[in-house]
Amino acid sequence: MSEFETRRKNLFDSLPDNSVTLLFSGVSKIRSEDDHYPFYANRNFYYLTGIKQENSILMLIKCPGEKKIYLFMDEHDEVKERWTGKRLSFDEAKDISSLDNIYSTTTFDSMLDMALSKDNNFYGKIDYLLLDLSDELKIKSNQSTKTFGDEMKNKYPHLTIENVYPLVVNLRLKKSEWEVRQLEEAINITNTGINDLLSFYEFGMFEHELADRFEYYGKTHGRRELSFETIVATGKNAVILHHPVSQQVGQIKDGDLILFDLGYRYNGYSADISRTFPVNGTFNDVQRRIYEAVLTCNKAVINDVKPGLTIAQLQEKAIGYLKAECLRLGLIKDPEEITKLYIHNVSHFLGMDTHDVGDRNRPLEPGNVITVEPGLYFVDLGIGVRIEDDVLVTKDGSRCLSRGIKKEIADIERMLKHRR
Repeated sequence: MSEFETRRKNLFDSLPDNSVTLLFSGVSKIRSEDDHYPFYANRNFYYLTGIKQENSILMLIKCPGEKKIYLFMDEHDEVKERWTGKRLSFDEAKDISSLDNIYSTTTFDSMLDMALSKDNNFYGKIDYLLLDLSDELKIKSNQSTKTFGDEMKNKYPHLTIENVYPLVVNLRLKKSEWEVRQLEEAINITNTGINDLLSFYEFGMFEHELADRFEYYGKTHGRRELSFETIVATGKNAVILHHPVSQQVGQIKDGDLILFDLGYRYNGYSADISRTFPVNGTFNDVQRRIYEAVLTCNKAVINDVKPGLTIAQLQEKAIGYLKAECLRLGLIKDPEEITKLYIHNVSHFLGMDTHDVGDRNRPLEPGNVITVEPGLYFVDLGIGVRIEDDVLVTKDGSRCLSRGIKKEIADIERMLKHRR
């Protein structure tokens, strides 16, 4: 059984009887006039099919003694394809998705009516229609899944409309061995991109040059997509959590720290890594103490990760570690000062989305993948340090998937000393 077949089977197990479930890939959004944003398939649709093509629909029908799955896609159209590129053939879609029943989107309305109509009873009485209900998921330029659900309720008043999103999220949270391998590959590629940056930068370069370099390296080494817009922040810019590289000019200067928050995607899975380096290859005393506090917290939280804890609890632990380390190292005098120096969460779920689906108050389970990313931001000193790793929750604790990316002070200084 393929990865996608297993996912669909697991979803079927959680669906109510006498139900039809629809998931849409979506359509590209208009940026301005006739200009569209690049199209990205809805993550839940992609999770169940592996199909990235817009205007595609997955239909799952669950009735007593019968389970049917259909995939609807746009057919080959020579004129349209000369404008917008080749579409998948049905055979190609079958190979990707492991689905046999693939039909043209032109048949979708009639087949849906056949399933939902009380008068037809082709599958027996359908009581539930499950949709991925989101205002942001557009299935037409002027229609969301929510408005589609309203239309279906008006047309078929006997139906109960329910949200399939929580059921798919529950599956996406627990990563399979295959998914973990994709994440590890994304992290390994990200590591090579970081090493390229460290061999590339020179004093006087601008932050955006390094961000562009990271994207270029990915494009020329397997056409890797970015997990998100690369953050490169030097000196005082590093105290801005999501420093807008393209809007604010920052220059690499001797004596500053440089913070990278970046990642590549691999087979739809995102790496999310932060590292902070001394531009000249050596931490000064204050930089070293701040970095040491963050690193100690990073390693302690990773060691604490285990099933049953929540991300909210990990956050409380991170605050405690940072407070204790800053007091020990003489970085603060009052414990409450930590609230001004540490201003974000220590973790989020990671997967197909960089900030992946999941509730920070939900107990962690084996197979969850999360980030661990403590940071300290001294505005008055112009110093920001963040160290972020990607961590798999295991049966007995955790495994750091990004352990191969250097973060120890001695390793960093040794690496930068010999980067030429």
